[in-house]
Formats: sequence, structure tokens, C-alpha cells
Amino acid sequence: MSHDEVDGLDEATVDVPTPHNATEFTGDFALPTVLPRRVHPQAVISLILAFLLPVVAIPLAYHVVRRLQHGGGRGVAVAHAAIVIGYLNILMIALVGVNVVVAVLL
Repeated sequence: MSHDEVDGLDEATVDVPTPHNATEFTGDFALPTVLPRRVHPQAVISLILAFLLPVVAIPLAYHVVRRLQHGGGRGVAVAHAAIVIGYLNILMIALVGVNVVVAVLL
């Protein structure tokens, strides 16, 4: 069954243009290369340190936030996450310490 039998139209007599494909246009120009802006490396370091050494990570993260707010760039959210995780880690260490002291005294 041909296409003409399905829709009842003869494209040759109606002068229907042939569809274009993208292959005939791709050789005319090259797409521009856009490099993504990377997250500030100190923001990533502060996030990693927030789990290991939160006392060091918190001031480093505050420094990164100030630097990125004044100079621009990506990574402010990562630095804020490092601050929050660092404070939560310090809180957790303090709570565990209090539990140990109470358990030893009782």
C-alpha cells in the first residue's frame, strides 16, 4: 500500500515540497563552545572538611562566601552547605561528649 493510497493525495500533482533534514545545514557553521563555570575549589574543600574538621571548615566557608559575594562566581551554596554541616557536626560532637560524661558519672 503506497502513501497515496492511505491519504488519497498525490503529492506529485499538488507540488508538496520535500521535507528538509538537518544534515544539509550542519556543515555551514560550527556551534560555539561554551565552557561551564566551575564551582570555586575552596568551597568544595570546605564542604569536605565540614565532615572531617568542622572547626577548620567553618571559617574557610565564611571566607569563600565573602570572596564569592565580592568577586562573583559559583559555589556560594556549597559554602553555605559547608557552614551548616560544620555547625551540625560540632553540635553532634558536643552532644556525644555530654552523653559520654553523663554515662561515666552515673
